[in-house]
Amino acid sequence: MEDFSWLQDMIADDDLGLLNVKKKTSALTADEQLVSKFNEINNFVTQHGRVPEKNMANITEYMLATRLDAMKANPEQYMALADYDEHNLLPQHQD
Repeated sequence: MEDFSWLQDMIADDDLGLLNVKKKTSALTADEQLVSKFNEINNFVTQHGRVPEKNMANITEYMLATRLDAMKANPEQYMALADYDEHNLLPQHQD
């Protein structure tokens, strides 16, 4: 049987951590990204007590307002987000 003690020595002497492999995190799915972006809007409403407005003085608020408008205009998105709509921001789906 071959002696692999040299390999064990090399692993033990890895001062730079070259052999430490970071676990890859999986990228968010499109649905998870949509929910995450909608939750940013929910958080804004919770924090400020109002729906974000297209206020050019606050680009973050403007972006949230634009995103909400796009979600409202897309039935597929607002139906997918119905369970996350804490503040009744989206059109209500009628069965």
